[in-house]
Amino acid sequence: MTKQEFIAALRAKLSGLPEQDVEERLEFYSEMIADRIEEGSLEADAVAAIGTVDAVAASLILEGYLAFRN
Repeated sequence: MTKQEFIAALRAKLSGLPEQDVEERLEFYSEMIADRIEEGSLEADAVAAIGTVDAVAASLILEGYLAFRN
């Protein structure tokens, strides 16, 4: 999976969250992938090291839910 594919898929999974939160999270993961590539990882490996889109999205949604409850 490419960085662009990962970010697009993550955006789709987070579509129910506030837009500002989504943009902040997407920027975070975009930078994380870019950093790994700059350190010498292949793009696909840099993306894979983050985890699946589903796992990342679930974690971010849970994080948002817990923040909302508190």
